[in-house]
Amino acid sequence: MADNQVLNTVILIEDIDSLSAHEKANALAKRLDLAVHEIKPAHAKSNAANSSTRKKQFSNEQWQLVVTKKGLVLRLSSQPDWGDIHVDFCGNSLAYRRQHGGGKKEPLVKAVGLHKNRDLRILDCTAGMGVDSFIMAAAGGKVTMLERQYHISALLEDALERAKQNKLDLSHRLILKTVDAFDYLQGSPDKYDIIYLDPMFPHKKKSALVKKEMQAFQKLLGEDTDSSKVMTLALSQAHRRVVVKRPNQADPLQNDEKRLPDLATTTKKHRFDIYLTRS
Repeated sequence: MADNQVLNTVILIEDIDSLSAHEKANALAKRLDLAVHEIKPAHAKSNAANSSTRKKQFSNEQWQLVVTKKGLVLRLSSQPDWGDIHVDFCGNSLAYRRQHGGGKKEPLVKAVGLHKNRDLRILDCTAGMGVDSFIMAAAGGKVTMLERQYHISALLEDALERAKQNKLDLSHRLILKTVDAFDYLQGSPDKYDIIYLDPMFPHKKKSALVKKEMQAFQKLLGEDTDSSKVMTLALSQAHRRVVVKRPNQADPLQNDEKRLPDLATTTKKHRFDIYLTRS
């Protein structure tokens, strides 16, 4: 599949002694129509004292999807000091979040209504790194994640595979679809109880340094131009409510119906705008 989304991208195998790493890399390369290269041990050792130099290998390609011992990671060759962008549903940070923050007191859980009703069918239109989907699934939701960007979707897919291999008990409540949210909503016959959106928000250049994941997303996705269209469709299709994550200082997300939130759940940095639907 040749696609503009995966231009300037290469697949690298860092864990070259692993058969499964080669199988994973080759399957991904075939699906995305990309070249595969191995990172030779000699190169890695020669650059051990300077890992940023090692990560610049094959830097004629801007984006590097790298199969490592910890799983698939994304590297931006022009920013070697950023480190790896990696999704890990089994990692310590999400395990802690699940145990101590993924319950009924989590603001997101309250906003979507999972504190009162488990087993809601939820559509996350902007999956990103999957954290919000994970939290909703940990609280009992059955979450379908939509991610239109192939690089990020590949990271999510790899994370889900590892979650199943590690028998993470909530992995069966997470489903991933690599598709544009607007196209999916237009063609989907399914009705979801909750539709959730976390649209890309432009950050001011003079603001504090944005996390590397967000900077990478901005480079990959460009300007967000269709969130209001997705919002309009979501309002017509959600069975119970639409929930939109916004920075506290941001206006409500625009939509053709000119609807304003019925409710809101606020945290220190974010606000979850809640639109009760009438379907």
